[in-house]
Amino acid sequence: MTTHFSFLCRTKTSAGTNALEHLPFELSGMGAKKPMVIQDAASRKLKRHKCLIRAFKDSGMTLGIAPAVPEPALSGSKKKPEATAQFIRDMYATYREKGYDAIIAVGKAAAADMAKALNIAVTLGPDALKGTDITAPLNPLIYIPTGVDTVTATAASVTFNRKAFTSPYLAPDQAVIDPAMLIPDDRDSLLDAALFCLALGCEVHALSGNPPARAYAAALVELAAVPLAQMIGSYSESNLKLRKKAEAGWQKQLVQAAVISGYLTDGSRPLLTLALGREISGDSGRVSLGMIMTVLLPAVLETLGRDRFGSLLLPLSGMERFSTVPVSQQPVTAVQTIRGLLNGLHAVTGGHTPRTLAEAGWQRDALTALAADENIQNITRDTAQDVLKCILTHACDGSPVTAPLG
Repeated sequence: MTTHFSFLCRTKTSAGTNALEHLPFELSGMGAKKPMVIQDAASRKLKRHKCLIRAFKDSGMTLGIAPAVPEPALSGSKKKPEATAQFIRDMYATYREKGYDAIIAVGKAAAADMAKALNIAVTLGPDALKGTDITAPLNPLIYIPTGVDTVTATAASVTFNRKAFTSPYLAPDQAVIDPAMLIPDDRDSLLDAALFCLALGCEVHALSGNPPARAYAAALVELAAVPLAQMIGSYSESNLKLRKKAEAGWQKQLVQAAVISGYLTDGSRPLLTLALGREISGDSGRVSLGMIMTVLLPAVLETLGRDRFGSLLLPLSGMERFSTVPVSQQPVTAVQTIRGLLNGLHAVTGGHTPRTLAEAGWQRDALTALAADENIQNITRDTAQDVLKCILTHACDGSPVTAPLG
């Protein structure tokens, strides 16, 4: 039984048709009267800010529409970081000159991260971006996603000019998910987002002793598992109209899942699927983070869960199936369900979705070396090296941890 836990989620989540209509009231309750809108290039190009203008039409508030944020910096690029810094300088000057008092970020992680950095500058002064502990609330910040993306948008952290900031006050005050703001994502993006959220949610639900975190994780698993099962059934749909309709439905669920995933990374122990997945997907060059995390997931559960994660089957499969499986079989059935999703996706994507790390291009010797890597040891300091080796080697060929390695 859990005797101690803590979980903080400062972000209020609003989702559904016309969710934007309530935003002026929400901002008014935060004491804001004049928000600045920060948006990424795709949102600016498709004029998603016009939906905001309509929502604020009769509010008496003034919206300031900023230029599109610069594209994320590329590795080795010298111009992009300077463009980012110049954007912050320009928007800081405009924010102060025009008397803005809140920020609305529209888009994906690039817009959200830029809004967080700008919020630090306008609240604490531009020198705070050189490295300052954030110990008090910042100005109101709203995040409006336009598609699926990484956890950084709603996480209580941001990196600016290679300086990392972490504080509960960096999380958005509210995330508003409105279908009118969504820009269609391609199927590969939806698939990776679903796999990412599935792995993250399953690990937290199975291994966390934190009841609030497990409640969020259960919602995350269900939001990801349902679209994945539907993808397997309709991935080869040739009717373009039906396919687009299905993808729009998946996107609505997965945008909600992506928002929740940011809350979980802040309130959970270091997550092995995420830490190892980032390292492996970055080195593989061809396999996405979500795919690698889900490939690692069965071995992580079997190694660390010690058969105590049978309740994971409920959000994975739904009440009807969960109630038909004996308690003693629920842990193994949960893992079989995850492997079944990977097998089904591998089949319908023509092998594009790997089932094992070997299929993702990794050899067992390289994975053994990875388990001993100093960087990995620092990230996963609470996990013994032999445990990491066990996880990686079993994920290499997909064999159950209870089975001997060949």
